[in-house]
Amino acid sequence: MMAKLGVYDLAVRYGKLTAISDLSLAVAEGERVFVSGPNGAGKSSLLSAIAGAVRAAHGRIEMDGEILSGLGAEAIARRGLSMVPEGRRIFPGLTVLENLSVGTGMRRDRSAVADDLETVFTAFP
Repeated sequence: MMAKLGVYDLAVRYGKLTAISDLSLAVAEGERVFVSGPNGAGKSSLLSAIAGAVRAAHGRIEMDGEILSGLGAEAIARRGLSMVPEGRRIFPGLTVLENLSVGTGMRRDRSAVADDLETVFTAFP
């Protein structure tokens, strides 16, 4: 079975600092993955690279068989994948629903957006 999301041999660097080295993972449709680790372990770098917010030094990121590597955050968001930042990087004047909705603005299928939001609120009441 093809992975819904695949990350292969990913490396993320900030100048000479290596945040992630040779990370691979695959997420099947309907599967949920939990990424855990101490501060500085590369969790945010991983998610930022997947969402196109930072450029990978090497490796490949795919969603539904389409290569996302090298695309910017806007192009990746148009394909239905975006990152909702935590803490200080959200919009504090907005509700949780409004913050989540910011990332859905480019999606055209509003009923699918509603279904996705329902899934999020079911998982995280």
